[in-house]
Amino acid sequence: MADGFRAAVRCGRPLLGVFIKTASHQVVELIALTGLDFAIVDAEHAPFDLATLDRMALAGRAGGLPLLVRPPTIEAGFIGQCLDLGLGGVVAPHIDSAEAAEALARAVRYDRGSRGFSPSTRAAGYGAPDAGAYRAAADAANSVWCQIEDAAALDRLDAICAVAEVDCLFVGRADLAASLGVDRQDDPAVVSAVEAVAAAGRRHGRSTGIFIGAPAEIPALKALGYSVFVCGADQGWLKAEGLRIRRAADAAF
Repeated sequence: MADGFRAAVRCGRPLLGVFIKTASHQVVELIALTGLDFAIVDAEHAPFDLATLDRMALAGRAGGLPLLVRPPTIEAGFIGQCLDLGLGGVVAPHIDSAEAAEALARAVRYDRGSRGFSPSTRAAGYGAPDAGAYRAAADAANSVWCQIEDAAALDRLDAICAVAEVDCLFVGRADLAASLGVDRQDDPAVVSAVEAVAAAGRRHGRSTGIFIGAPAEIPALKALGYSVFVCGADQGWLKAEGLRIRRAADAAF
């Protein structure tokens, strides 16, 4: 992924993306045709093995679609493999402390000293002629997103933002609601948390992002300072369109 996408995230440019939960590279190809700014392969909640991620990364690069991965954990070995395949960043779940954000940064960045290096990967052009230049370019391009979805994270937002490599605080309201002990994402506790994340982002010059159910949510969230929006998932889109066609057909029968 070119460092232009990471720069767009960091500068607060409005960006629209989608989660991909279907283990098919054709889905990536189709989304690349929609004009969306990025997509996130959801390896936390959907069945993606490395061979499938390999094809997804290839399709994203071929279609010019910035493609990130949400891993099940921040285990450094798996994250390094995903980046070697050519995925352009990590949306890490359950980052609830500066220590977790630091561990994520070490897993993503070569200059942190923990990402394993090989010049023979797709990301390195299958044989980077200048290893140092490639590592620097990769560190400049790969984007680091911390998912804020735990009550514990809310008291540590300033510390998380203080980790220099963090590009985006990404709110997951479903898990956040559960962590706060409420059932609805519009509960005042969740609304207050969403506002707190936006305020922390403004204080520290960090972009903030959020999962939304529909574009109608964007104006109010944008007014708070959110600039990165993930609207649904491929499976939800398919189901919604199927239901719409079913209802339209039933009305016509």
